[in-house]
Amino acid sequence: MKRFFAFPLVRLAVIVVSVAALLAGIAVIEHGHHSIWTLVIVTWILAALLFGLITLVERLTTGRPPASIGFDPKGAVRGFVLGLALGAVLFSVVVLELTLGGDYRVTGIHVTWDLAIAALLLLAGAAVEEILFRGVLFRLIEEWSGTWIALAISAVLFGAAHSFNPGAGWISSVSIAVEAGLLLGAAFVVTKNLWFPIGLHFAWNFFEGPIYGSQVSGNAFGMSAVAAHVSGPLWLTGGPFGPEAGVSAIVTCLVASIALLIYASRNSLIVRLPWRHAT
Repeated sequence: MKRFFAFPLVRLAVIVVSVAALLAGIAVIEHGHHSIWTLVIVTWILAALLFGLITLVERLTTGRPPASIGFDPKGAVRGFVLGLALGAVLFSVVVLELTLGGDYRVTGIHVTWDLAIAALLLLAGAAVEEILFRGVLFRLIEEWSGTWIALAISAVLFGAAHSFNPGAGWISSVSIAVEAGLLLGAAFVVTKNLWFPIGLHFAWNFFEGPIYGSQVSGNAFGMSAVAAHVSGPLWLTGGPFGPEAGVSAIVTCLVASIALLIYASRNSLIVRLPWRHAT
């Protein structure tokens, strides 16, 4: 029986059902509460509960410690800081591309405490999404069928998960799958830790919204450090969904994803199909 529950897809199913129940409970508690601080606190609690849940499942089914799900304390600070740097640079490159094309124009600078609140919310949100999509979905599918299939499935589902966001459509969903799903999956592949993709995910969102004043997957974050006017064709700027649905973001992140995957391949970090490996 223990061997049955240790099978990757069985563990995935157990975690999915448990997470669904957890999210349903969170939704009931949060219903009717619209305070930003309530949202911040609930998101952090959700991240902690997800970590505890997945750690418990892994411990009971495989006996593995938290490090096995991507929370190895060794190199945590370095991985997180590198993720922050890469996320900040990548979105800054996107903004530079839009600026050079005349589609992004700065109109003012406003630094307020809203940045700190946004940082708390976005960091918790990045942790929740990375635990679910890279720490659970990608990791267990990779264990079952190899890196490439795990990348494809997790990227498609990550894009689909954003299809309900404000201003979303099939173009934005495909864009998120290609640019973010692949990039964050590749970030996990090269480190086997969640610290790097969490830092990358958080920095990208933080610079996209609270810093540069763009929509973050269709969501606005009030006052931003840089007030800017964005204009231009939808295929370039992403329209109401934000730059993530634009070609500049897609190309920039795709180049970064390819670079990370080349590094992973050259350093033997790609997990091959189990049956092929056995052959």
